[in-house]
Amino acid sequence: MEIADFLSSLILAASGAWVFFQLCRFLYKLVRFVYNLFYGDIVLTNPKTGKSVTLGQHHRDGLAQEILDVLK
Repeated sequence: MEIADFLSSLILAASGAWVFFQLCRFLYKLVRFVYNLFYGDIVLTNPKTGKSVTLGQHHRDGLAQEILDVLK
């Protein structure tokens, strides 16, 4: 009977660890989603050519030319 109790406790502990892991994984994805929602960069992609340019939060020289190159 002790072996059955031990295996039962082991299964319960493993199940609890799995639930904790999944909860942490979900919370990490949620935090990353909210972060990217407010602070993420926008990527402009031309589906015909496959060229893309990243529109970051900070201005950089030559951005207009990069956008024109992607749209051509």
